[in-house]
Amino acid sequence: MVNYLSSLSARSLIICLAIIGLVEAKHLASCDRVLFHTTVHHHCISHFNHSMEASDYQKKCPWPSTRVPYVILTQCLEQVAKITRCVEPSLKDKIFLGLHQAYFSLCTRMQDPAVPVLLLLILPCIVTTLLLPLFCFHIATNQ
Repeated sequence: MVNYLSSLSARSLIICLAIIGLVEAKHLASCDRVLFHTTVHHHCISHFNHSMEASDYQKKCPWPSTRVPYVILTQCLEQVAKITRCVEPSLKDKIFLGLHQAYFSLCTRMQDPAVPVLLLLILPCIVTTLLLPLFCFHIATNQ
């Protein structure tokens, strides 16, 4: 009976310590949203805005020429999220959505592909269609 009570009290003590540890760990691991937004706007977005000023994004889609600053922005956001423990995707998604609306709004328009790309896509179909009857005729005449 004494062993059962000491075992029960030991289990209760371990459970209490575990709960306290979980609460403290949750407190330590909580997201610091103020620090996240402050750091993102002062470091990541300000550098991205500075690099976008030269892209002439108001008149045309700046995407191919702004790939490197975009990757740097993505890496900066990942580092800030890791440091501030704000790893939930919705925070980063809101930032990217705002940046896309500001800088990449002209990139949503569909454009025809360039002529070489179009030829590379269409030419195999045309050649196959033209050569298949000749191939079948050649096989039929050899038999």
